[in-house]
Amino acid sequence: MVAEYNDIYEPVIVENPFTQVTECGQGLRQYHIGLTRTKLIFGCDDFDDCADLNSCLYREIDPEIETFQLVSLLPLQFIKLQFFRKQNRDIMCIAICGEEDKPMFFEFGGHLYKNLFWNTWRERVSTIRLLHPTLFHISGSSPFSSTDILAEEESCQVLIHPEPQFSYSRCSLSCGQSSF
Repeated sequence: MVAEYNDIYEPVIVENPFTQVTECGQGLRQYHIGLTRTKLIFGCDDFDDCADLNSCLYREIDPEIETFQLVSLLPLQFIKLQFFRKQNRDIMCIAICGEEDKPMFFEFGGHLYKNLFWNTWRERVSTIRLLHPTLFHISGSSPFSSTDILAEEESCQVLIHPEPQFSYSRCSLSCGQSSF
């Protein structure tokens, strides 16, 4: 996606495959979604021009490259993002501002790297939110996770094991006697 859309004049921060799903988790369509500082970029494969995959291969056309099409660009200022996990599925919910009753659900793809993508997307969205206060409605946090990345968090130092008040050691002798 980065190589395809240099004309956008904005670097893609993170991108990966997604599957658009219903609220129940049924797959609808596969997308490749990229995030820039100001927008989401949606791309997908369009095999209409190459209905017969064998003829594409015969003409030495790589279907992974030649059939990839830009579907849409959504400015972040007009959408609400939310991330959550449901039944071991990592989901990104996108709702257009004013139409929150019609959200779109996208399940993270990338099989082996799904957890990495999940964390990276949430981190990048939270960073964008910090840099652009007008994008207060996007969130890298999820409502059900205890490991959220929140922009409002303060850094704290936590002492897990308090230091002992008294320092002493116990030595054992080989004959079973102990001394302090």
